[in-house]
Amino acid sequence: MAEPKISIQNLDVYYGSLHALRAVNLDIPSNCLFTMMGPTGSGKTTLMRTLNRLNDTVAGFRKQGSVIVDGMDVYAPSVDVPSIRRRIGMVFAVTTPLPLSIYENVAYGPRLKGMKHKEAIDEVVQACLERALLWEEIKDRLSDPASRLSGGQQQRLSLARILALEPEVILLDEPCSGLDPVSTSRLEELLRQLCRTYTIILVTHNPLQAARVGQLTAFLYMGELVEVGPTAQIFTSPKHQKTEDYVLGRFG
Repeated sequence: MAEPKISIQNLDVYYGSLHALRAVNLDIPSNCLFTMMGPTGSGKTTLMRTLNRLNDTVAGFRKQGSVIVDGMDVYAPSVDVPSIRRRIGMVFAVTTPLPLSIYENVAYGPRLKGMKHKEAIDEVVQACLERALLWEEIKDRLSDPASRLSGGQQQRLSLARILALEPEVILLDEPCSGLDPVSTSRLEELLRQLCRTYTIILVTHNPLQAARVGQLTAFLYMGELVEVGPTAQIFTSPKHQKTEDYVLGRFG
């Protein structure tokens, strides 16, 4: 059996005295669309932010256990944290485009990495916008401020900006929470395509979304990983009563 892309081992996370995650053990394979669901306060976002060390900036954060990516402990003292965040990119629920043009939002990352030739940058920008299913909609508006895009377009622009950094893992924290059904459907179709190339972890508050797009699904409750498995099994024959109650809408 292939080694998992991400292996979380005996992970406990604290914010001061708050015990936010409790003894989480979880393996996530490569090229998987992995969904995490659970009610507010269950630890979904905390777990996601722990993967790429965004919690490092939170006062009182500490953790026990290991987060292993491709056999490397991302919390090892020798790890370069910015490189981890490039390899494991994150799109937030509320996107905030850079106060630049659509083009420059995507070009920003490659420029930071030292790319200078306009032709090469043009190719990256177009390729990433195409992968984000946005190119045809905005190819004649590249010089427009990114803030003029709709909410769904801004989400896909954020994905294009992440793709320009050549990540291996993409984290999405409830990216459809503010989107209309049409924009949500477009983003879900995009994720189905992207998981052929990337490992994608999607946090959602909506069990129906997890059922639609997830290949594997985890259910978290009160900081504990209650259950994880193939999405069809989680929704048709869950092993735990809490999971069944949640997917049937008895609480949430």
